[in-house]
Amino acid sequence: MPRNFDERLARLRTRRMDDQNTVLASRGFGESYEKRSANKATKYVLGAMQEVDPRSTQISHEEAQKVERNLKEGLEAEGLFPNFRLQGSVPLNVHIRGVSDVDLLVIEGCYLRYESCEGSRKSYLPYTGRGQLVDDVLFLRSKSEEILERRFWGATVDKSPAKSIQLSDGAFRRKVDVVPSNWLDTVNYQRTLVDAHRGIQIVNKYTREHISNYPFVYIAEITSKARQTNEGARMGIRLAKNVKNDAEAEIALSSYDIGSLIYHCPNHYVTHLVARDLMILSGVERWFDELSRDRVRATSLMTPDGTRRILDGTAKWEGLLKLSSELTDLAQAVERELASPYDYAPPDRDTLRKRLNDNAIPLAPELIVGGVRF
Repeated sequence: MPRNFDERLARLRTRRMDDQNTVLASRGFGESYEKRSANKATKYVLGAMQEVDPRSTQISHEEAQKVERNLKEGLEAEGLFPNFRLQGSVPLNVHIRGVSDVDLLVIEGCYLRYESCEGSRKSYLPYTGRGQLVDDVLFLRSKSEEILERRFWGATVDKSPAKSIQLSDGAFRRKVDVVPSNWLDTVNYQRTLVDAHRGIQIVNKYTREHISNYPFVYIAEITSKARQTNEGARMGIRLAKNVKNDAEAEIALSSYDIGSLIYHCPNHYVTHLVARDLMILSGVERWFDELSRDRVRATSLMTPDGTRRILDGTAKWEGLLKLSSELTDLAQAVERELASPYDYAPPDRDTLRKRLNDNAIPLAPELIVGGVRF
């Protein structure tokens, strides 16, 4: 992470501001977090925790809807009737402006896979598709590529990724990843008919391999964690993602990995209290520090959907160590701003966390101009 907090704040502002907000920013308007502290490290932490401006999030949804609308019209003309769903950071509201892509699932509408289940509340017709389900998904992908190239001729339509079609540039204000897939009806879904239990399968177009994912379980579990912590878990995820993005060294943890690690964080570490935002920094730093000191425990943690270990390779373990170090450095910088400038001595880790936990930062009044919150 750049050690100069002027640089960090500049990068954070750039990520958080849309083009239409630039004029307001140039006139001295700033987001509410910028008014809560004059201290640069503290201001960075406050901003890194906040959700993206509602208008910016709305733009992400508008871009996904634009792609969905054009694909729906084009695919229906080809006799294809897929389902569309968002996955990833945007529907979970832990996305980072300028970093997080919009992931749009395009799900084969006629054929699916299902797990064998006694007592299923669903019934299924025999498969009558193109030979194998993978052929149906690849056909859906091929037609989607044709439609996207034809309808978004001024944009970059990258067909090379194995699992998605990537849209950018041109009229796109956000990068959109279109992910052709099929439904996977799990045992839990068949017994409960709860949509969060339904899985999807993505196809690698080069190897024809089916890859099973459970994005709606992840969204449901992180959402539940957020409710239990008064949105503190979401704040902690955004903080850790911003710290990773600003780190000088590459950190081999995905957004999904970071969210999964904080999912296992004890609730009382990251429960948000009014004006006590620094408790989130303290709790996230403490959790990552604990994991960095106990490799057996850290590498035993499973993703929220229960399908794999979060730190399933050496690179991810090393990524955890780097992110833990970055969070500790940041916590120390903030604590230093809170302490007396005279006769300062760095405290031990427990004292540092207590000082962060005990500190209250008054809320700043919000300014709303043209529907944009500042």
